[in-house]
Amino acid sequence: MAVTVTKLPQSVVKLTVELPAEEFAGHLTHAIQHLAADTKIPGFRPGMAPQDVVEKRVGSAAILEHAAEHAVEASYPKIVKEQGLKTIGGPKISVEKLAEGNPFVYSAEVAVLPEITLGDLSKVKVEKRPVQIAAEHIEKTLKSLQNMHASHTVAKRPAKPGDRVDVDFDVFLDNVPLDGGKGSNQSLTIGEKLFIPGFEEQLVGMSTDQEKSFKLTFPKDYGKKELQSKEAEFKVKVKSVYDTSTPTLDDAFAKKMGNFESMEKLRERVKENLHEEATDRERQRYEQAVMEAVLAKSTIGDVPSILVEAEQDKMLHELQHAIERDGGKFDDYLSSIKKTRDELKKEFGKRAEERVKVALLLRKIADENTLVATGSEVEGEISAEKLRLGNQPDLLKQVASEDYKNYLRMVLTNRKTIAWVLGKVQGST
Repeated sequence: MAVTVTKLPQSVVKLTVELPAEEFAGHLTHAIQHLAADTKIPGFRPGMAPQDVVEKRVGSAAILEHAAEHAVEASYPKIVKEQGLKTIGGPKISVEKLAEGNPFVYSAEVAVLPEITLGDLSKVKVEKRPVQIAAEHIEKTLKSLQNMHASHTVAKRPAKPGDRVDVDFDVFLDNVPLDGGKGSNQSLTIGEKLFIPGFEEQLVGMSTDQEKSFKLTFPKDYGKKELQSKEAEFKVKVKSVYDTSTPTLDDAFAKKMGNFESMEKLRERVKENLHEEATDRERQRYEQAVMEAVLAKSTIGDVPSILVEAEQDKMLHELQHAIERDGGKFDDYLSSIKKTRDELKKEFGKRAEERVKVALLLRKIADENTLVATGSEVEGEISAEKLRLGNQPDLLKQVASEDYKNYLRMVLTNRKTIAWVLGKVQGST
């Protein structure tokens, strides 16, 4: 068997393989035996028909094609191993020469890991940022808790700033109803400025069942380009006006929030939670900044397009999941930004390539330093996950699967590798 290796752009390798006629003959024999066993031939038991009868029944082309498939399946993995190739994904196979009594020639194009030269980690310096929680942030969080537990009762009076109101509204552009410009029983608080400028102010002084028409101009930077700086007519009906009563931030309120002894204890817990969240955000920022700095000092060959496309798909899925988790619709989001899935995916190209490069760097560092998650670490994480899930059979079954174990092994290995890198770089304390 002769093998020629040709390097193509974007870290793709082309293998041209030639099997001598005598070697390919063995694959022909296998094909005939396999087809004979799978083909019903009158007068013969399965697999017992002579070669000439099988050839006549299925045709020589089918035998050659089956033999070629078997030859590729048998030879390709061996060639990859012998050549020391770190392939990504499956190969694209093309038959170059296929005829009985002649050598069998085929080519295989496959993406491989690009060449990577790791930079000097000791010369990487990324400063850590101190985590501080401002008193204003704590009070704002407590205010949000207070508002979340506010009570609302219908008021028989005109609306004023700070009131919650329920409204129906219709929007018209050049006397034509605006697509998506209709709301029913929409709840809003006057002054939160969640609607376009001027809308909430128009509700001040309106009472239950009162209707009103007014014109407003959409901001020049409005999300939908076709509405930017356009004047529209709004027809609004107030359905209800509410009095809002917020609880006092005192010890009684603290006890309702989790049986805290006092308001000061609740304030301390809020500060701790905010500090934990901020610390986690800073950790993520620092780790990302370190890996980007390492990437800047390293060299990576052409990144296979198959990896970049897969990462773009992943980013698109992550965005869609985040939007739907918050109760939105991905198609509505695409409409609001006036982009198709393909256009948005294309925009992710540069960031996706950076993410792939960081992943490749982590893989190289892990391989060179034998950094890998142990079986006990994986099982420990699975046990902890099972405790968190409780009695959820479907999720528990998923956690116990081999695919999930492999995923966890990759995640834990990456964590271990990042920790190793952080120990090598210079960071301020």
